[in-house]
Amino acid sequence: MPASTATASLRLSGGSADDLRVLLESARASLKCGAKRLHVDLEALERLDSPAIATLITILRAARLDNADVALGTTRPAVIDTLRVTGLDKLFPREAAPEPSESFVPPPAAKPKKAALRRAAAGLVAVAALLGAQWTVPASAGLETPPEELVGHLAAQNPDMHTFQASLHVDFQLRTFPYIAQHLEGTAYFKRPDNYEVIFSNVPSYAHGFDKLFADIGDPSDWNRRFHLSLAGEREVGGHRDVVVRLVQRVRGMIDHEDVAVDTHAWRIDEMEWHYYNGGVISMTQDYQSVNGFSVLKAQHATIRIPYIHASAEGRYDAYRTNVAIDDTVFTRGNK
Repeated sequence: MPASTATASLRLSGGSADDLRVLLESARASLKCGAKRLHVDLEALERLDSPAIATLITILRAARLDNADVALGTTRPAVIDTLRVTGLDKLFPREAAPEPSESFVPPPAAKPKKAALRRAAAGLVAVAALLGAQWTVPASAGLETPPEELVGHLAAQNPDMHTFQASLHVDFQLRTFPYIAQHLEGTAYFKRPDNYEVIFSNVPSYAHGFDKLFADIGDPSDWNRRFHLSLAGEREVGGHRDVVVRLVQRVRGMIDHEDVAVDTHAWRIDEMEWHYYNGGVISMTQDYQSVNGFSVLKAQHATIRIPYIHASAEGRYDAYRTNVAIDDTVFTRGNK
């Protein structure tokens, strides 16, 4: 088969930085040789972590520039589950390896010399220290990036945090009659792959519904299941430009759409807005902190303007406990 229509068979031999570099260079060499489909064998990986995801997305971008496709080959349950919960299975179809007659293998990338490896390793350690153990992808991600890919980046943050539990303190204030102020205490729970819940105690009747506001952002890994995703432009937030992802419920309710402002440098949700059919709008901004090397919420600031009601809510998160046992019965209130 001519190279212009052949599938290049690539294999990721491990999850080290050198393995990922070799894979990326092999993919680029394949595209330069004219391949229009890349098949990446992931069988050597037991789990798909953030650096591997970043490399696959970089390969996908390069392939799209050459009007090529990327498919993955894996039977590993953990890898398949990660692809599913991050929504990356929508971008990377899983396929069996092509027959030898239908494929070509590009020349392998040259192995770096030991001295170069040592310098690269030292550089990676320094960068990891500067970034506070957080992973980012190239800052060029923006309106040309599919919304599923943006959400995949968000879901891939904190890959080594499997659960957390945190205390949430909310000061709720009605800005219209009867001008009531209320302090709410709650607990936030998270458990991979897509369980997120906030439970408050002693919520007054007038605040029912608003208490669920703090649980409605949930975990981005669940968004592909709950929403239709699209891009809605850019927005200035905190002195930088965010990409806005629009969420439309698959099962429609009172909300017309939700807009999420994503910082594609830090891969954080800066702002979220809920737009109701009755003209009401609830907006929320978020601040972050580092706990045990993970980027987690520090505070949320909500403004509520719906017919006949104007209110505000200030939420603070503390007492984080990460990677602790959480009973699945916590996630049964039906917020999803």
